[in-house]
Amino acid sequence: MEFVITLGALKDATGHEAVTRYLEEQVLPGSDWNLVKVRRKHVRLEPPHAYWASYVVRLGRGELVYPEPDAEPVLDEPPSPPAGEAPANVEAAVAEAEAELPQPSWTEERELRLVARGVFEPEHWKSYRERVAGALGSLGSDPLSGPARPVLFDDTQHAIWFFPADPNLTNLHRAADPEEMRRLFRNHRAEILDHPARITAVKVELARYLPEIAAILRYDIETVPDSAARTIFGKVQPFNRGAESHRVMTEIWKAAQRSEGRLVVPKPLGYHPELGLYLQSSVPGKPISSDRTKPEFLPGVTHAAEALATLHESAIPTQKKLPLDREVSRLARTLDQFALVEPRAYFLLRELIAHLKDKLKGLPEEDWLPTHGDYKYDQLLHEDGNYSLIDFDFFALAENSFDLGKFCAYLVPSMPKSWEQSVAAEEGRKAFLNRYRELRPQASLQRFPIYETVNLAGRAMTLMWTQMRGWEQAAEALLVIGMERLKSRLP
Repeated sequence: MEFVITLGALKDATGHEAVTRYLEEQVLPGSDWNLVKVRRKHVRLEPPHAYWASYVVRLGRGELVYPEPDAEPVLDEPPSPPAGEAPANVEAAVAEAEAELPQPSWTEERELRLVARGVFEPEHWKSYRERVAGALGSLGSDPLSGPARPVLFDDTQHAIWFFPADPNLTNLHRAADPEEMRRLFRNHRAEILDHPARITAVKVELARYLPEIAAILRYDIETVPDSAARTIFGKVQPFNRGAESHRVMTEIWKAAQRSEGRLVVPKPLGYHPELGLYLQSSVPGKPISSDRTKPEFLPGVTHAAEALATLHESAIPTQKKLPLDREVSRLARTLDQFALVEPRAYFLLRELIAHLKDKLKGLPEEDWLPTHGDYKYDQLLHEDGNYSLIDFDFFALAENSFDLGKFCAYLVPSMPKSWEQSVAAEEGRKAFLNRYRELRPQASLQRFPIYETVNLAGRAMTLMWTQMRGWEQAAEALLVIGMERLKSRLP
């Protein structure tokens, strides 16, 4: 008789101790590498189907170098929160890291990214197992020497693999190969380089990785002469999605060139279907952080309003649509998941959905416009007072308030460290909406409260999936704020 694997069993099978044991017993023996540290980076829960956990694995070899007796403590990076979320319990994580005494290091160290995915249902495991086993069967078995095929564990219904192998991004390991990319870039020098030069080497660095969904790679291209060297980025996605990304970004780039600086985006550099790889230029800066009190936050919010107004006026064609009923239906489907893991949030969400449906009755549709589709403050990069907008994977037609509501929903801190964060978020919300309405006074926004509420509830759903510490209270707070927003007028 087959039994469903419980969440607790999957957490044990993919937890820190199990991963450490797997590395020490099955990966490292026979090599000269030593395990230095295993740090969990992300988890993702999708009940009742699957559970993911990813880890950063630090290895070392050579000779141990001991720190000086008076060396400062090593501050390790705390785990990353979900995109757009305020970090959870950062103070505790930092305090723990600061308390760690300086450790000896090896003369040579490297990092690996390990992913473990578990499946709950036995029937789902059978089909998933078959797909994973056939996806990368031509790869080797040693992740220390190159891309390796996933390892399957039938008793606990989970798989383990190491980046750049990925069972759903089957060409990711090729896109992460410096030699293969050097050959590709040489064959497309006219599109890749701004000035004539010879490409001598390519360094590849992982910028972002969502297992089985997408990976963003940074390519540092070395040239002769040096003045032509540049950095570009590539995104690997399944199902030929990069082709549409390239088409859309070409149109957005043209709109940005006409916008007099209100919209600044990366330049598209081509799509390579054999790798599922879309390429684009780099833009200067770093993402706006979750600290709403930083000096760049409020000007960034104002720029976000200008960029969105430009997109809404661009008339860029696309077949993809983001209807409101799909968003509400997605929340309704999440109800059963909340019932399994957090009953209080389940009742709050059930009531919120009922009010959403009631408020929708009789409300006319808004204008349908081209829009970003995933508009949040951390999609903006800033440097020296200049701002750029990135990540157009969800670009589509949607009602006027779709991205306005999403952006405002993500301004609310999920776990504010102080009252100043909440006040700054509210100031940012007012500034964003005021600037947008100043640029587009004719905009139809009658459904804005609904879109903002839907996205606040969506953030609660994301917190459940990520299982970060304290997610239950944060999810409930977002649902309560969503109910308040639903009954409020625009500021």
